[in-house]
Amino acid sequence: MNNQSVDLITRFDSEAKLHALDSIYAIAEFDLAGKLVEANPLFCKMLGYKKEDIIQKNHTFFLPEAQRKKHDHFWHDVVKGNINAGEFQRKTQKGEIIWLHAAYTPIIDDKGRHIGIIKLATDITQEKLLVSEHRARLDAIENAQGVIEFDKDGYITHINKHYLVLTGYEEKDLLGQHHRLLCNPVDTEQTAYQTFWETLHRGHPISGRFHRLGKGSHSYWIQATYSPIMDSDGNVRKIIKYAHNITQNVETEKKAHQQGIILDILLSVHDSFLLDHNLLSACDKVFERLLNVTNSTFGFIATLQEDEDGQSLYLPAISNLTWDEETLNWYRNQRRTHGGLRIRKLDNLFGHVVTHNTVVCTNNLLRQKAGRDLPPIHPALYSLLGIPITHNGKALGMIALANRREGYDQTMIELLAPLVKTLGIIIHARSLEDERTQIEASLRFSAGHDFLTGLPNRSSFFEQANAFFLHNQQNQQTDKSCLAIIDIDLFKNINDQYGHLAGDAVLKELAVLMRMSLRQEDLVARLGGEEFIILLKDISYQTAMMTIERIRKAIEQHTLEYDRQTLHFTISAGIAAYRSDLASVEDWIQLADANLYAAKRQGRNCVK
Repeated sequence: MNNQSVDLITRFDSEAKLHALDSIYAIAEFDLAGKLVEANPLFCKMLGYKKEDIIQKNHTFFLPEAQRKKHDHFWHDVVKGNINAGEFQRKTQKGEIIWLHAAYTPIIDDKGRHIGIIKLATDITQEKLLVSEHRARLDAIENAQGVIEFDKDGYITHINKHYLVLTGYEEKDLLGQHHRLLCNPVDTEQTAYQTFWETLHRGHPISGRFHRLGKGSHSYWIQATYSPIMDSDGNVRKIIKYAHNITQNVETEKKAHQQGIILDILLSVHDSFLLDHNLLSACDKVFERLLNVTNSTFGFIATLQEDEDGQSLYLPAISNLTWDEETLNWYRNQRRTHGGLRIRKLDNLFGHVVTHNTVVCTNNLLRQKAGRDLPPIHPALYSLLGIPITHNGKALGMIALANRREGYDQTMIELLAPLVKTLGIIIHARSLEDERTQIEASLRFSAGHDFLTGLPNRSSFFEQANAFFLHNQQNQQTDKSCLAIIDIDLFKNINDQYGHLAGDAVLKELAVLMRMSLRQEDLVARLGGEEFIILLKDISYQTAMMTIERIRKAIEQHTLEYDRQTLHFTISAGIAAYRSDLASVEDWIQLADANLYAAKRQGRNCVK
């Protein structure tokens, strides 16, 4: 195969990858001065422009006004390759600010010169807004249990069930009504009431005890916090009020004490997770405190996971205040070894919570009914509260508490609601982060690997081979190493006779056979088309010949069943040993390539 053919194959391979990227990413190309020279439809759509309206526009055109002063320094770093990826604010055609996750990559010609910058971006504006919303809700949970939301003018937009019970109203009676409906009319006529709203409009939170009137003018007192929620420009967008009833002192003091602990637990979970994004660590720090405040002796927090074996409950946190030292050591060993416990079978009450997305609350429980398929460390269960942890209505896991002497009731469920909601947000955030990490890992893998065979691609091979070659040159090592180029004989005939899908199957089969026959330290890659390359490290020329010959014979004797047909194929190979006088990897490849063509001239199906 001549260099022109290799370049052609490489170009087609690159075009396919660019087409794939073009369908996923907003892509723009700038010259070194920052002028836009090319943009794909996704880029234009994301910013709201027609392509012809933005070509030749400078990169500063898309920046918010406040960022333009620093652009020269920013672009200098981009051109030097110092800024690879990050999150950036950009301005749309309508003047709206959006968030992008973008990567800036220098374009380098075959002489190593920077000739432009290519930008790949995705719109993460909604994700940013979602994170902001979640954090706002967490801030509102700090002081009480009833939640009510107002727009900036004081009209009710949301009210939770706890606050509805407190007021005696139904939701439809309150939505759209002004805050003054819940106040004594005498109070709303006072200057203090106007000052109250002016303070909130300035973005200052207000906390304290407030006298309020419910349905039928029944009187109650609340301890509440009004928290203004700001937009990105520093203007008040809405106000969240979080309150609890303090009318009956004895019950209120008891409830306030429990709420304080639950809120402290919630914040501990929240702060711990924000610190290290470790759900296991976050749950560990609070779980025994949760057992104490609920007067429970056994419980766990679990996440719902799914793999090839189906759904299961993963328990990063489980605690039993009655464990002896031996059982505790067993559990700690399980944590060290497996990271937690796992319940595979869900045909029990624990599984019912997540499979039916419903609360299970029972105070007359038989052990075998609930605990089937749990590890034998859990105690006899007499009462159980299982609450699904959800996000947007979808079950993500559960929190289980057991063996409370006085049993469980709706009051306990409501007490735990903020914690359960927070856990839902945290687990969802962890899931999003894991998914993003997987996508990024997949993209990194795809960038360096051939899509069809899963082998390293040409670019990845040269990166690794050049590093290996340079290491040998710099350290003046004379390690025995060989390079082999493999080519499938008469591959075009396979495509012509059986179709290109059959040809793809042959390429994948060859990749598998080579991986099975090579050592872990050997590097095998697909150069393009039907051509592969192998870097055999720390090996003599004779052993390398034997290795490649063994592969050739294995392939010669191998049959591939495809679409009810039996396919046979052979390979030719050229091998070149490493020499200290070689100037580059390319020179080394030319030696192997010359031997490959000698094998072809000899009649194929041989190693030279």
